[in-house]
Amino acid sequence: MNILNWHLFVFWSLKFFLSGLVIASPAISQGARDGDISRLLSIGQVEAARAMLETGAPTQVDRLFFDARLLKSQGRLTEAIELFRRVLQMESNRLDARRELAHTLMLNRDFGPAEFHFKQLLAIDKNQKMRAGYRRFLAYIRRENPFGITGYFSLLPSTNMNRGTKKPVFETSLGDFIIADEAKARSGIGRAMGVSGYARHALSANARVTFDWEGSLTQYQAKHNGLRALRLALRYEWATPAGNWFIIPRFQKIWQRGASSRTVRGLNAGIIRQLTGKDQFTLNLLRERRENPFSSYLDGPFASLALTLKHQLSPSRSLQAGIILDQSRPQSEHLRYRGAQISLEAGRMRQGGLHTGFGFHVGHRAFDADFPLHNLPRDDQFIRLTAAVHHERMQVLGYAPKLFCTYTVHGSNVAFYDYKVTECQMSLTRNF
Repeated sequence: MNILNWHLFVFWSLKFFLSGLVIASPAISQGARDGDISRLLSIGQVEAARAMLETGAPTQVDRLFFDARLLKSQGRLTEAIELFRRVLQMESNRLDARRELAHTLMLNRDFGPAEFHFKQLLAIDKNQKMRAGYRRFLAYIRRENPFGITGYFSLLPSTNMNRGTKKPVFETSLGDFIIADEAKARSGIGRAMGVSGYARHALSANARVTFDWEGSLTQYQAKHNGLRALRLALRYEWATPAGNWFIIPRFQKIWQRGASSRTVRGLNAGIIRQLTGKDQFTLNLLRERRENPFSSYLDGPFASLALTLKHQLSPSRSLQAGIILDQSRPQSEHLRYRGAQISLEAGRMRQGGLHTGFGFHVGHRAFDADFPLHNLPRDDQFIRLTAAVHHERMQVLGYAPKLFCTYTVHGSNVAFYDYKVTECQMSLTRNF
């Protein structure tokens, strides 16, 4: 986050919390006076603010709270934090002091304690406007926290776990062959679990580097292979007034039974640019090398170019359109292809915390060489519908449930790749 944006964030969040003190005050006259005190402090009118405080017959704790807010307005955050904590030691149920403590801790980048207090406020404060603010600040903390760990567990119901065909016959230049049962569609439920984390370090006011990692285990029913995966990435970001650009070296290792184990090394680069107040443009370039220790014919480079345009229709509604161009060049000529995909996605955040999203994707892949036993190259096309839903207030034993489902119709002139599948990922995630 650049310096200008940081100051704007500080100003907005101060304004939000100071106005919030008025909303949550038990008495209108006291709330108005408290709001006026906050405004006077924010413009440096200390003596006028102190005189107004004295008109309300303040207690010792009220004066201590005033001094803490004064220190905060002067940017002496560490001292203000100490006084806010003393106020809470004397009056543990004082909501305005806990709000100010959480907010000051966040401004001081003490993200762990700030997150704790915002979560406490969500548990005890019933004011809906304030609760919306706590959730926004918690989201900001998750984005800016220098360290983070997330765990998840997912169920993966699918109508076609192995992407098997329903066609009975493989038509070739040598005649028709009956497709074995192992290559046909099989439904079932898989499960996945994993843990991921990150460590961020600011190099300057405009640049930072982030190390991301993830380990996961996916298992399916009998006769369908599971896999273990490790992902590592190092992200360098540079912020400008118009947007950010990034570069990401990445590494992925997948262990899977049979010939599907592989190692992937690659590089991402791109830019995220704010075109207007409501429009954002993203360019993402990817180049990677894929190696398969037991299937060298799959070894080779892969590259893609993704362009995305997002438009904010309203504070709660967004629309996103994108195009992806990709190319795979493995050793086996009949598996080399050029592909294109377009997508349209809509998202909505409903009052109360419900998030929903829907997407439509259509794509095509044209292969270079004739498929074995065919007299023409493979040609694939697909249509995919997606839906996602989660509720930011809903938790199960500290875990947040999320649901993501897809319906895919994948067509091909080669029977093995002609299939349909409906599947979902029902996840429980938790930030530690």
